[in-house]
Order: sequence, then structure tokens, then C-alpha cells
Amino acid sequence: MSTEPIIHRAVIGAGLMGHGIAQVLATVPGTVWLYDISVSALDEALTRIDNALTMLVRHGLTDESNSNDILGRINVTTDLATAVEEAIFVVEAVPENLELKQSIFSDIGKIVNADTVLATNSSSFQIGQIASLVENAERVVGSHFFLPAQIIPLVEVSRGSFTSEETMIRTVELWKSCGKEPIRVERDIPGYVANRLQAALTREAVSLVARGVASAEDIDTAVRRSIGLRSVVSGPLEQRDIAGLDLHVDISRQLWPDLDQSQEPHQYVLNKLKEGDLGLKTGCGFYDWTGKDPEVVRSTKNDVLLSLVSYLARLTSASLKINSGGEIIDK
Repeated sequence: MSTEPIIHRAVIGAGLMGHGIAQVLATVPGTVWLYDISVSALDEALTRIDNALTMLVRHGLTDESNSNDILGRINVTTDLATAVEEAIFVVEAVPENLELKQSIFSDIGKIVNADTVLATNSSSFQIGQIASLVENAERVVGSHFFLPAQIIPLVEVSRGSFTSEETMIRTVELWKSCGKEPIRVERDIPGYVANRLQAALTREAVSLVARGVASAEDIDTAVRRSIGLRSVVSGPLEQRDIAGLDLHVDISRQLWPDLDQSQEPHQYVLNKLKEGDLGLKTGCGFYDWTGKDPEVVRSTKNDVLLSLVSYLARLTSASLKINSGGEIIDK
């Protein structure tokens, strides 16, 4: 007979992000309710979770027993009240539509206890916008994951206009207990931290393709084999220190005026949208995905990511570990 405490948490939305977040929450004892309006979406979510756990076992990041425990903690429902009425922590992971998010948070706020933390996984809207119709808005917080949520360690915990310090602390501690690496975002800005950094890089990458400077393949190779690889041990600011801020200033004066400064999505991408070329899901985008199964592509990418995560996990559990500065030191 299980002796796990009855701690309820809930995830709203069972899509690409939601099912992964539910899996993360289920790594610690308690019950996780996964809600969606679609029964088929819930069935698919459970299949994806099962497949993801199988991959984690294969890479040595969990074992069969723990995998079964995680799966056993997850319940699915199409009834919102069932999912959230006893929850102490709720994560919203529905499509990026402000009115939809506001409506869901308003509905949830009327069901849950006054001290239940309400977290949004929104990747672009400000927390204050989403919390505008919620009573006790101090309990609303940003809790942003990266795809795939069950693999990428980062969670961005963002303060909204009214978010209390207690809510921030509770959210950070929860994700730490689930094995994630949360960072605190202290100002309510669109895109948090990581998406803003990614957006800046992507804007320049699209501009380079559109200007015929290099192919999409070569641009991606440039990132993967240089700054992307180095970023595992040195972030952009630490690397500036390593190279010297005087060098940074000299390069910035020459380079920054020539960087793309578009305020709207690049016309190159808008033209692709007009042609129906949306990327992997339609078979064409920056790359030709003709004949490729999207699930197989994502699964293959996830397998590589898990290999990297597994290596880092082994490194930190052995006689060596990496400190916050990216240096390998004695344990």
C-alpha cells in the first residue's frame, strides 16, 4: 500500500508542453491531474509520457520502478473542476492565446483555494495580462519550460505585476524538487529571458538567410559547432568576461550597427507562410521535411538531447562535477 502524501497538482492542456510538464510534476510524490477538453489529446499525452519515460530508462536517467511510479501518479480528465479543485499548484499550458488564457485563469481562480499557486507556461504574454481577471493575483506566476519540457533542465520562474515573494519561492522550490533548474525573472517582460535571447539570435539568422549570406543548413551548423557547443560551459556574459570587455566594446562598435533590427517578423518568413510552408508539420520550411514523420523527427532529436543530459548527469554524480562557472572541479 502506498504511503505517498496526497498532494494534488494540475496541468491545464495536454499538448506538446502540457504532457511534459505533467511528467515533470509526477517525479515527486502526490497526484497530478492532466486536463484537456479532448479525450484523444489526453490519450495521446499518456502515450507520449510513456514513450518519454522509456527513453529516460534507456539513457539511465531513471529506472523501471520509478518510471512506473511517475506514470501511476498521473490522472487525466476533461472536467476542469476535477483537475484543480484540490490542487495546491496549477500550471496552464494551453495555446498562446491571451483571451483563452485569461478565461481559463478566471475559471480556475473561482474553483481553487485562495493560496493555490497559478502558474502560466506562456512564452510571450506578460504575467500581469494573464492574471488581470484573477482574484488574489499575487499567487499568479510565470513558469516557462522549453520543449521538450521533460528533458530541458531550465524553468523560468517569472514575477508578474502582483506576484508575491512567497509565490516565487514556492514555485522555485517545487521545480527544484522535481529535478529542474529554475531561474528567477524579476521583471514582467514578454518572452522572459531565454526566449528573448533566442529571438535575438533567430532574427539575425533569418536575416542572414534572406540576404543570401549563407544557407539555413550552414547557419545552423555555425551555431551548433561554435557558440551552441561553448554555451554548455560558458554563457554569453561569462564568455565576454573571459575574452575581455574591452574586446567586447571594440567588436560591438563595429558589428552592432550592421545587425538586423527588424521590428516585425521578416518578410522572408511571411512569404513562406503565404505559401503554406510552416516547417516540419507541413513538410517544408527553412528545410525540406518531405516524407518525414514529425514524431520520429522529434523523438530522434530528444534521444540526442537525452544522451547529452545523461552524460552531464554522470559527470556530476561521479568524482568530478561542473560548478556554476562551467569549470570541472573535484566533488
